[in-house]
Formats: sequence, structure tokens, C-alpha cells
Amino acid sequence: MYRVLIVDDEQPVIESISFMLQKYRPELEIAGTGMSGREAIEIAEATKPDIILIDVKMPGIDGLEALREIKRRSPNVLPILTTAYERFDIAQTAFELGVQDYILKPFSREKLISAVDAAVVSLDQRLDGRGESLKHIELYHTLSSSIETLLFVAVKLNSEVNAFIPYLKSSLAFKTSRGCVGILEWQGQRSRIAADSISFGREVISKLKFKFPCLAAPFEQEVLFFFPDISEVNSVPGVENLAAVVDPEKNSNTQWHFVTGKSVEFESINSSYLDAREAMMSAVEPYDTEQLISYSEQWRRQLEAALQNWDEGLQKQIFTEVLTYTDHIEKAESVLCDLLLYVEHVNSVVTGYHFIRSSYAGEGKNGTAEELFAFYSGWAHSIADKIKTVQAENLPKVLSRALDYIKLNYSHPLQLSDVADQVEVSSAYLSNLFSRYLRKSFIDQLTQIRMEKAKRLLKEHTHSIKEISSLVGYQDPNYFSRLFKRLVGCSPTEFD
Repeated sequence: MYRVLIVDDEQPVIESISFMLQKYRPELEIAGTGMSGREAIEIAEATKPDIILIDVKMPGIDGLEALREIKRRSPNVLPILTTAYERFDIAQTAFELGVQDYILKPFSREKLISAVDAAVVSLDQRLDGRGESLKHIELYHTLSSSIETLLFVAVKLNSEVNAFIPYLKSSLAFKTSRGCVGILEWQGQRSRIAADSISFGREVISKLKFKFPCLAAPFEQEVLFFFPDISEVNSVPGVENLAAVVDPEKNSNTQWHFVTGKSVEFESINSSYLDAREAMMSAVEPYDTEQLISYSEQWRRQLEAALQNWDEGLQKQIFTEVLTYTDHIEKAESVLCDLLLYVEHVNSVVTGYHFIRSSYAGEGKNGTAEELFAFYSGWAHSIADKIKTVQAENLPKVLSRALDYIKLNYSHPLQLSDVADQVEVSSAYLSNLFSRYLRKSFIDQLTQIRMEKAKRLLKEHTHSIKEISSLVGYQDPNYFSRLFKRLVGCSPTEFD
């Protein structure tokens, strides 16, 4: 008989899960219940459960931190996460912790029982001695969001992909570490695929994978691929292969395009994606407004980074590009709204600006370009403030201390190892915290802080470029000027 531990900070949720398990899976024993991460650790230590159903967000020690400690003491326990947050960083951490499944609240009885049954199967297979590879295969098939979809979500958001490598090697038997990203896109609102773009994408993937080993994930009106380099066979499909799959006779109103990026090491898959995205933009002619709007992926990625780091210059640049490339104020307004709602969703924040915008639109108040720019800049400021608040609340104490140290010492030569020594952790662990919680490297964070200080000093008009370079930690003013122009978009002398 397997033992189940239930942890959630809401008593009704605990009672509901307990009731469903007792009614539909009476062969399982409820080892205990808890309402915090600390209780989870203590009860798990005392009862040694086989399965843990645990909420992510709880007071004090959250579910993920509690799982790290529980897995350290009992590495064979199978966790199932329950959460109301559909976020990539949570899913990525779940992979690292060997989570069996990831259930979004509110969940149905069928979803809960299915997840628990899958965990029982995994435990049975482990007892049968079928080995670690079957454990990985079971994990691959039972996670609610597939590894491949999560991988390409990470690629689209320009996030770290190293966490996926062990699972790809074990589950997909990759024999090479190099390959390229491919993008298949289609347009055509009157085609049969318009009604169910994701299903059509899955159909395309199924047919292509039969002949071409690859990773793939469907999105709205596009499929993303990673084709590994294989010397013995042609690893990237040709136009004739794709034409047969997309089936132009049945989709006569559909125009499709296929491009690939450069071949890279898997760890650099993000750069191949950007290369392919640029190739896709070049492949589509002419560049009319509707097509430009459909290629706003780069704006989304840049705007998210700008608001997370509060790079006002980049934010204004993106807004200016939207206003420039859209020929009607209504279209510009629609694109800006979509971009900011996307950033709110990705970062799990809500500002309420969308409702203000909706009321204005309902009254027919489109306004001038200047008024539009002002409204959406205010929205952007609000998002940036909320992101900072959320980050400050959720950052581990070690990372908060590291950031405080960097802000006090950015004018001196700083290495990751210096900061790690100050906060008494290893460089590798601190680097992982930067990637997981801030989605950037230590160097990127240090550079951002230095550039923000440089911009403030430049606005004061009291220091020379050489003096400012030294004040923000760069001994070579020429290097500082080149870096400033690359990141800000203008030279220090042009900045105001």
C-alpha cells in the first residue's frame, strides 16, 4: 500500500483531495496532511510517504523549497504539484525536482485521479526493477505540459534550456548535441485549419516525425522544430516533404512558409530561433501591416525584458516601432494592448489598465498618437512596478543579499565569485539563482545596474564620459561607449 501526503494552505482543498482519494482510490493510505512547507518537511520526515500532493504557493517555505528539502532526505518520493499559476519558471523547477505531474487549480476529479494513478504506475515499475530510463519515459508522458512544448516556450521567451538536456537525452535518445531550429508558419483565415490551428500543427508534427527525427511543438498558426544534425541522413525536410504534409489541395487558401536557423549547439538553441525568425520575416513579401502584426514575437520578447529590467529607452523604442509600422491608430492600439497583456500574463501581474482601455474604446476615444503613447507608457510603468514588487517578495534571501551587494559595489571590478563569497554560497549555485529567478546572468544584471547609473549621471551633465565610465566600473571609456550604444541604442554623447 502506497502512502500519500497532502499539503495545501487551504483546508477545503485538503478535505476535497482526501475525500476523492478515500472514495476512488481506497487502496492508498493518507499518511498525513499539512498546511505549510515546514509542516510538509516535518510530516514527510516522520511518515516517509511515497507520493506527495503539494501546493506551490504557501506561507513561509513554499512548496518548491519544501520539495527540495524532502527530496534531499527522501529522493525516491514522487511529488505532484498543485498550483493556480501556469508559469514556465515553476514548470522548469518542477523538472529539476523530478515532479511526477503538474496540476492547475481548479482541477477535476478525473485529473487528480489520473495523476495519482500515473504516480502509482511509476512506483510499481520502480519496484519491478525496470530502471531509470522507464522513469524518465513515464515522466515524459504524464506531465500535463510536454517537455517539448515547454522547451519551445523557453526558447520563445529567451530563457535557459539546459534543464531540458538530461530529459531529451534519456527520453528521445539524442545522439548529437547540434542542430537547428525550424519554423513552419501559415496564414489563411478561410482555410480549414483556421478553426483549430493547434490540432493542425499536431497533425503536421506527427507526419514529419515519421521520417525526420526532431523536437517539435505547435502554436497558433506555426510549428517550431529542432532538427538534430545527423550525417547519415538528411535531417531537415525539403519543400516537397512539407508540401505533402500541409496538403495545399485541401488548404488552397493557405499560404505557408518554412525557414531554418543556423546550426548550433543545443545550449544555444535560442540564437538559432532568432536566426530563423529573422529569416521568416525576410521570406514573407510584401510587409503589409497585418503580416507585421503577426510577427510581433520580437517586440514581445524585448518588451518583457525592458519591463523586467525597466529599460525605459527600449520600451519607448518598441512603442515607436509599433506606431511607425502600423498605418492606423486603432491597429497600433490593438498591438500595444496585446503586448502589455502578454507581459502581464507571463509575469503573473494585473494592473487593471486593460479595463480602463476597454472603457475608452467603448466610448470611441482613440485619441492622438501622443495620447496613445502616454497611456501605454503609464501602463508599462505600472507593470514594471508590480514586477519589481513580485520579484522582491519571491526572491530567495541569498539572491536579495547578492543584489544588494552588487548595487553597493558596482563601481568596482566585480566577478561572480566575489559576490558568491560575500553571500557564502558557491558560484554555480548563485548563477543558477540569477537564471531561475531573474532570467538573466550575473553579468547581465551587473551591466544593467551600471547602465542605469550611467544614464542618471549623463542626465546630470556634471561629469565627462571618461569620469562616468570610471564611476560605473569601466576603466576603458571606449569600451563603455560601445557597450552603452549597443544596449541603449545611442552613444553616451547622444543620450539625453
